[in-house]
This record gives sequence, C-alpha cells and structure tokens, in this order.
Amino acid sequence: MRTLVANHASPGNARPRRGTFPGRGLLFAAWLAATAAAATASDDWRSWEAARVRLHQTRLALLERDHGYDLDYAYRVALEQAALVAAQQALTNQQPPVVAAGLRVEAYHSLNDDAVQPFLRYLPPGYTPTSAPPLIVFLHGYNPGIELIHDPYVPAALGRLADELGACVAAPFGRCNSDFQGVGELDVLRVMDEMRTRFHTDPQRVVLAGHSMGGLGAWCIGARHPERFNGLLVLAGRGDFYTWHQLTPADLPPWQRRLVDVQFAAAYATNLTTLPVLAWHGREDDLVPIREGSAIVSLVRPFNRNVTLYAFPHLGHGMIEDALLHPKTRTWLQETLQAGRAKNRPTGRRAGETGSRLQDALLQPFLFVGGTTTNEDETACLLQNRADEWCRFTRSQPRRQIESALETNLAAACHLFVFGEPETSPLVRTILERGGVQVTPTSFRIAGRTLPRTGHGLWFTGRNPLNPQRLGIVQCGRPWGETLSDNHRYDRLPDVMVYGAAVDRWGYNLAVAAGFLDAQNQLQWYDPAVTPAILPPRPLPAVMDQ
Repeated sequence: MRTLVANHASPGNARPRRGTFPGRGLLFAAWLAATAAAATASDDWRSWEAARVRLHQTRLALLERDHGYDLDYAYRVALEQAALVAAQQALTNQQPPVVAAGLRVEAYHSLNDDAVQPFLRYLPPGYTPTSAPPLIVFLHGYNPGIELIHDPYVPAALGRLADELGACVAAPFGRCNSDFQGVGELDVLRVMDEMRTRFHTDPQRVVLAGHSMGGLGAWCIGARHPERFNGLLVLAGRGDFYTWHQLTPADLPPWQRRLVDVQFAAAYATNLTTLPVLAWHGREDDLVPIREGSAIVSLVRPFNRNVTLYAFPHLGHGMIEDALLHPKTRTWLQETLQAGRAKNRPTGRRAGETGSRLQDALLQPFLFVGGTTTNEDETACLLQNRADEWCRFTRSQPRRQIESALETNLAAACHLFVFGEPETSPLVRTILERGGVQVTPTSFRIAGRTLPRTGHGLWFTGRNPLNPQRLGIVQCGRPWGETLSDNHRYDRLPDVMVYGAAVDRWGYNLAVAAGFLDAQNQLQWYDPAVTPAILPPRPLPAVMDQ
C-alpha cells in the first residue's frame, strides 16, 4: 500500500547530542505553574524546534538500541542525524524557519509524562499561512510494530485529495495503539491545536478521518467533541463496544460499563445531530466485519439524516485507497470542508476524559514512584518494570523516581503513582491511611468492606500527601495486568479496585470489588464486580483415547 513519505533534511555528519527538557525539582514546578495546562499549543516556534530536537535524539537512541532489527540502519541514522542538525541550527536563528509545503515530521512536548510526541503534517502546494486552509486529520490503524522511529501513516491518496482541495493534513501518532482514547484522544486534539497555531489552519473547517482503529477513533472523538469538526470520514471503523464484542450493556459489571460508555461513540449518538458522516466498508472485511460498521451508523441515523455508509461488495479491510479515490469521497470532502456549516454544541467532555479519576491523572503531569523496599536495587528494578509498561503502552518513558530520592517540589507538582507495600513504603502507608484504608497482613478494610489481601492486588486513588490538589495513587500487592495486552494497560481501571490472579475474557484481572469517588470524594462501590458474560470461556474437557 502506498503512503506519503516525509522529506527529511539531507543526511549530515553531526553526532547527536544528548539533552533533557527542563523538568525537575523547583525548575519543573515553576515551569509547570507558568504553562498552566497540560495540553496547550505554544505559539513560540522555538518550542517547536526544541521538541523536534528531542524527537530526533530519542529516535537515534532507539535506532542504536534496536539497530540489529532495522535493515536500513545506516540510512535511517543518517536521516535522523540530518533532521537533528537542522532542528538544532533552527534554534540558533533569530527568525523562525521558512515553512515549506509538503510532508514533514513535527513534534510537541507533552507535559503529562514529559515526552515528545511526533505527528506528520502535509501542506499542499501553494500553501500560505494567510489563507487559513482547511484541515483533514487522519488516524492510523492498529499496528503492533509501531514505534517512535516510524512516522505516522498518511495514505498517498489522501495527499492527492489534499492537493485538489487545498487542504492541510495532520496524522497524529495517537500514543501508539491506544484506540485514540484517553491519552490517545488527548494527542489528537493537541495535534489539531498545533496545526492551528503553527500553520493557521481554519478551526471551522476540519474533517476527522481514520481507518480501522483510526475509524473507531474518528467515531468516538467525533461523537465526544462534535463541535470541533465539520464531518467524519470513517473507513472500516466500528463505534459500538457492545456490537464489537457481541454483548449487551447488562452483560458488563456496572463499573466496567461506566468506563466503556464514557469512551465509545454509541453512548453519544444524540450528539451527532448535524455532523455529516461518510463511512466506507468492505463486505469481505474479516477484521472489522461490516455488521460492526453498520451498527454504529444505525444508532446515529435516527438523529442525523446526513450519515451515509457505502459498501464495496468484493473488498476487505484494506480498502483505504479505493475509498479515498472514489468520486463520492472527493465530492463529500469538498462540500463538508466549506466554511459556515452548523456545528453541534459542546458535550462538556474534557479532552481524553475517561470516567475514572485514576486514568484521568495520566492526562496531566504525573510521576511514577518506586515505593521503598528492603533493597534499593529491588526498588529501582520494580519501578523500571512499571515504567516499561507505560512505555509499551504509549512508546514513551514516564517521569520516575524512587521514594528515597524523591524531589519534593517535583512530587508536589504531579499526580503520584506509587508502587509498593505499606510495610516498607512510608508514602504508600501515608496515602492509604489518609484515605481511610486499614491494612492487615491478610486484608484491606476500605469504605466498610473487608477485602482479601493475600494473593490479591490493590489500586487506590487518594490524595498526594505533598499537595492535596494532586492525586496519590497506590498500586500494591499482585502486579496489575500480567496477561493484559500492552495497548489496554490503562484503559479499564476504576478509582479503587481489589483484584485477584484470575482474568476476564480480555485479560483484565477480575475484580473482587470496584468503585469510583463521587463529587464529595466518597467511595461508591459498583456491584456486582464480576458478571458471567466477562468470564473467559471454559476449556473443552479432555478426551481420552479409547
């Protein structure tokens, strides 16, 4: 399948210089207070180039680590070195670099985990910032091999359409394979803000498009934030969790149902009353069957007559180019990208909002803390394991410190995720005690319930002891998600949960008890914690040969 390829600068000979973004102690606390929000696009072009410097430094380090698996290692290194040198040189200039048409890798700095995030931008020939061009945002499909060294994906046919319509294109990384939910949604909306700030795209003329997992993202983000888009272009996308997994809402435990309904488009069908939607699907699609694409269309259509689904009779999942090159798509885009279309009212959902305070803490500056153990090397190793899990989830290493070396100003500025046991970690013990949790060697006493500790794990959302305006989140006991796929690591967690070793049909640890904090910070248990429908299928009985 053809894709647009970014034009990097010509390979150079300069070696990359290692560096870090300001982000520790007093400096970080002051800087965070000055920047205020975690998802704000800066109008300072130097911050854009500084982010590109960090991106290419990170990519060079990844190439060095994994060079044995990259057949084009020398060529890739040369490209990244050249791009790094260009960004470093741009930072020394007094004037911003000239903006050139075409495809280029951009980056921004994300405050939540102090990481740089890449995105592709395409500017059509004849682009001028004063023209306020329309924007097409394209969301990629699921790719288990995606890494920061790979550019986000833009179909070549979309570049052709952009040229014809005079539109810009942005392709977010989407935090890897996040389903464009939580931190993935945050990334998409931030990239839109970056395109408006850097390249002056028209916020009143934006189409959100996506294929497969990106089609799911288009449905869900569009339904949660319909006021931000002129239309949705969905290619082989689903939007209803229950159709996807052939369940009903009553099949899920209430706490899981709350998290699912906050994230998926089906719960927001009534928000899409005026948003045009063009959906394409292949009838031979065996990855996202057409019944899943038609199910969300059927849910939306009673509220919106401007929803159309076309099906290719003999095509499967890889029908991207066919759909984009179809005349109906061009006509629809041309009409939809016109200014002045009526928009839906805002739904009040914050960018990335998940329905769980624990998960929402990952959308704002947070710090992973290794709770003290009997051995400092063991503490560091356990913390690194948790950091690596976040990295596999988002392809970015988070901020992390061990408890014995915790910088109080940094810790006070962040939500804390503390991994450890109350017997050895003062920080874990303080958060649990102040949250009203009583701990014995065999049990947790939480909000009127005595729950098992032996062989179990706990997630608990309390307050940061160094700053009550921030959360202090504890994970102790059995590690979470030992059989869980990396792309779902942090997408099904309530505020408080005690769980065991057994897992459900998706690999999530089965809860013994689960609940959420209400507006008065009181824990409300959601019962039952488990329903039969989420249990894994029983293995077939063994058959003995006669």
